[in-house]
Amino acid sequence: MCSCHFIFFIICLSALSKTPFANIINVPLPVFKNSLHSTLELVQNVASVIPRIRVYADAQDDHDRNLNIAISHCADVLGSTYEALNWSLSAIHHDPKGYTQYYHTSTDVISHARARLDANLGSQKTCMEVFDGTKYSMAAQSFKQVTTSTQELLSMLQVPPGRGRRAANAGLKFLQTPNVTVCKAGNGNFRTIMEAVAAAPNHSQDHFVIFVKKGFYKENVKIDSQKWNLVMIGEGMDVTTISGSRSFRDGWSTFDSPTFAVSAEGFIAMDIGFENAAGPEGLQAVALLSASDGAVFYRCKISGYQDSLCVHVGRQFYRDCQISGSVDFIFGYGTAVFQNCALIVRKNVIGKISVVTAHGRYALNDSSGFSFQSCKIYADPDFIGEAYLGRPWGKYSRTVFIQSYISNVIMPEGWFEFRGSFATDTLYYGEYMNMGPGAELAGRVKWTGYHVIANPSEADWFTAAKFIDGNSWLPSLGIPYIQGLKP
Repeated sequence: MCSCHFIFFIICLSALSKTPFANIINVPLPVFKNSLHSTLELVQNVASVIPRIRVYADAQDDHDRNLNIAISHCADVLGSTYEALNWSLSAIHHDPKGYTQYYHTSTDVISHARARLDANLGSQKTCMEVFDGTKYSMAAQSFKQVTTSTQELLSMLQVPPGRGRRAANAGLKFLQTPNVTVCKAGNGNFRTIMEAVAAAPNHSQDHFVIFVKKGFYKENVKIDSQKWNLVMIGEGMDVTTISGSRSFRDGWSTFDSPTFAVSAEGFIAMDIGFENAAGPEGLQAVALLSASDGAVFYRCKISGYQDSLCVHVGRQFYRDCQISGSVDFIFGYGTAVFQNCALIVRKNVIGKISVVTAHGRYALNDSSGFSFQSCKIYADPDFIGEAYLGRPWGKYSRTVFIQSYISNVIMPEGWFEFRGSFATDTLYYGEYMNMGPGAELAGRVKWTGYHVIANPSEADWFTAAKFIDGNSWLPSLGIPYIQGLKP
């Protein structure tokens, strides 16, 4: 490099060090932009491979239904990944001062970029696993490259604790002033929930409140990433019910089956029931999928059998909820704290084993996991079989139960293997000061990754204030929560 070019390079780095992103992107900005461009090109290349698999499968007279579902789903995943990367590149190119309608600070821009990129990692990994070990393993390797590149991008972004998504100005007072009302009988602004969602503004810094009157709403609701700070309030978890019946057995992929799916940040639901009525024979059938960073579900019912609740991505808080299911009925890649929730284990009619959780954490430096505090775990009246607290869906799966009541529905071993000894040395499963007949520790698994937590400071790390940075966004919402451990 000639001396003049070197001097120009130093001047550029000096200028970049003064940009709004200097302290929250831990590499020079040109390096980050180049990585974004490279990952965009990689995604485009992988997207070109997926149609070739369909053509090859047709030529081989391979009409496997699972393959068709995987091809369709993974094509959507690549499209979503490309959109997230392109948005991040556009946002980083501009000074956030020009985006005051949408963002308060450059940190908000980075936080949203992280959330969008992170939201796609779990789906990428699912696609990688679907094709791995098949004659289409080239697709698995391609998705592995995309996942690795996305993880590298995330490692370049850092959001200081307590400075993530800023909650909109609110409090419990917003519950009294709905913007629109949904009523099946016509005594409201709309008859369907999706019509009300469509009427909500995009990228709103204020809460937009949808009041859903009591009734049985048979529809599949999908809230895209533009509908920020949406609030949905019913008249009670048992009287305002949103119901669907999409399932894997009927041809829907797991991530396309949800009755209710939300991707927009800052979503709040209160006094509503979400159910997937496909029944146990439907296999994977999601009632609620949340990919909303800063989401709150308060006094909600989430009902299904296999895969009832997908905590897909982002920081989420569940308070006073009732969640029921049979197999992996709380699963996903996100970071969630559950407080004062009832977890109801239902009978697995396909096999004898029922499992409460299946967390998909796949990297050691990933901050995600599930924390259950002051919850109750018990069996549905017709339950027969064996039940366990969780099994590892990802190599570094992380789940803890703190100060909760565990009934005798849980087997003495407590935890169950996913595939032999997979992840038993790398996961983190913990229990701290639980009670009830199912909380006895003498018969628990002897895995390296299982922990009987004795130190209160270790347990405290999994509480709302620290695990989901709750003190920075929950107080302004007026939703009750416990900051730390109960005395």
